[in-house]
This record gives sequence, C-alpha cells and structure tokens, in this order.
Amino acid sequence: MEIQEIALDIDLSIGVFKDTIYQAQKLKLRELSQDADGNSIYPANGSWESTPIRIQDKIASFKGVAASVDVVGGASYKIYWSTSEDGFEWGAYEEILADVTAPKSPAKYMKVKIEIFAEKEYSNFYIDNFNQKGKYNNTFVESDSGSLGLKKIYQLNMERASDTPTGMVLRQKIENTKFKKLDRIRVSKG
Repeated sequence: MEIQEIALDIDLSIGVFKDTIYQAQKLKLRELSQDADGNSIYPANGSWESTPIRIQDKIASFKGVAASVDVVGGASYKIYWSTSEDGFEWGAYEEILADVTAPKSPAKYMKVKIEIFAEKEYSNFYIDNFNQKGKYNNTFVESDSGSLGLKKIYQLNMERASDTPTGMVLRQKIENTKFKKLDRIRVSKG
C-alpha cells in the first residue's frame, strides 16, 4: 500500500456553528454584547463542525492540519477529526496534535471540528449611572446626589402649636418605630 499525502480544502463558511461565526474569512466566537468600557463579551467557548467531506481514496491516518490561525489575546483552540465508512455512523472525535499522526481505520468520509476557548477577563457593568436626579426617590431611598443610597434627611412639615411674643412654637410628632436612631434635629427658617 502506498502512502500518499492529500490536501483537503475545508470551507469554514458552511457547517454547524455553535456560538461561532464565520466573518472576514475567519472563524471566531460570536459577540454576545459589550461591557461598560466598550470591550466585546464572548461566550466561554464555541465550536464549528464541518459537513461530511468525501475522500475518494480511503485514508489510514491523518497528520496535522495546515492552517493559518490568528489567536487573539489568551484565546485558544483545538482541532478534532472523525471518520465514517458510510457518512452516517461516525466515530468519536479525536484531537489532532501538531506533527503527530492520528491513526484511524480506513474510511471514505471525514469531519473536522474546531473548538475555540475565550480568554477570561474582568469586565465592568453599570446597571445605572444615576445621572437622572430623583429617578429612584421614595420614602426610604434617594438618588439626588448622583448615587443610590438610603435616605438620611427627612423634611417634615411642622404644625404651629402656639405663638409667643418672640416667635412661634412648632411641633412635629416622630414615631420611634420609623427610625433606628436620630443623629440630629435641625429647624430651619421659613
């Protein structure tokens, strides 16, 4: 039996895409969204599986893949292959390692699978930047200062209790069940 090298042209634009896309002649992870700083967010991993490739002659082994691979950042990838005699029943995928022959029983069909793993980085997400004053104001929470916080200053309308020659007496009843503690009471003019 004669050993012969064959080159297979694999079209990455067709096949089964799982969280991957083929764009600008490249297979890459699909973009899910962007973080608060404008950086793209990708799924943790994705894969692409080729359609069955018919090989005219039966192959006995497979050695490496010649490809132009651009890896961005800390992303990584793995390439697998599987064979079938009839194109319907497929063997388990096996990883293709560089410069290592992957022996298989002779077959007429093959499929290639590429898995891509994204680099994990920290991202900033802003739910709300509280630029709109008073958006979250209620009896317990305030956002007037540009940040969300518990309401600490309460303005109550005082009742006029009586008038005196030097001024007036105002009164307001405060229920102790509404406050855990009072830091201070300040009465302002008018």
